Amino acid sequence: MRRFSKLLVLLAVVMTFCGVSFFGANVSAAETVEHHLGVTPTQSDLGTIEPGKSYSSSFKIKNRGSSASEYEIDFAPYSVRGERYEPVYGEESVYTEIASWINVSKGSGELLAGAEEEITFTVQVPENAHGGAQSAIIVIRLKNDGQSSGTAVNTVQQLGYIVFGNVDGEITKTGKVLENKVPSFLFNPPIMGTSVVENTGNVYTVAKYTLQVFPLFSDEEVYTNEEEPEDNVIFPETKRYNEVTWEGAPHLGIFKVRQTVKIFDDESVTEKIVFLCPLWFLFIVLLLIFLTIFWIVSRVFKRKREA
Repeated sequence: MRRFSKLLVLLAVVMTFCGVSFFGANVSAAETVEHHLGVTPTQSDLGTIEPGKSYSSSFKIKNRGSSASEYEIDFAPYSVRGERYEPVYGEESVYTEIASWINVSKGSGELLAGAEEEITFTVQVPENAHGGAQSAIIVIRLKNDGQSSGTAVNTVQQLGYIVFGNVDGEITKTGKVLENKVPSFLFNPPIMGTSVVENTGNVYTVAKYTLQVFPLFSDEEVYTNEEEPEDNVIFPETKRYNEVTWEGAPHLGIFKVRQTVKIFDDESVTEKIVFLCPLWFLFIVLLLIFLTIFWIVSRVFKRKREA
């Protein structure tokens, strides 16, 4: 019996060490490309805008490449598709009319390597603009003639600056939380809450996501983002999927996890007991249980034979 107990302990120790892995990270230096474009910031939230008024803001474009390049600016309707918010450019709707209301201080130019330029844009809202959300994208396109790469084909790089706002007027603010989930069992961190919200109104809004993690037998938080909740812009007549994670979660533990999701006046709270258990550890536990049962059964048969 003592030998068998020692065997169980030795097996547990060996399997524990077998389950630990060490990983090395490969670090590669970023190479400077000849033509590379950057824009800061990447979007402008105009908030509530009034018909008949104009609104101005600005962004900066920078040539982060090693050679001088020319750029040009254009405008396009902006919308999204699917719960993962795949961007869609060029599709016109009642929510993308703002693309024709925008003007910029400079429609084209040239940037030297490392140079930066500020572009001012103005949104002139028509007097007869209907109430509701509007969104468009300012497209910054940078070109080079391709001679340095030995090709005859132009190289075109472009990126966008998103502009959106809510036109005051007849508006509807309604929405709902369709899903609010926290998994009960995880083999590996992080701990994650997922959700899907729907905006059924005609204005964009911001959905708020809060994740709180507690020890199983305590109300003292080990993680929370309550002070800075995660948020997402939700455009009208769309559904959006989101994930909130605790990246610092350990590989083994039992926690109470609570996720709160809010859009407009609809708030959803879900709470689960979450087990974090690596697959190798689960295998060790099951193996030890099997060996223990095997030992008990063996002892029972041995006693019956001796009786």
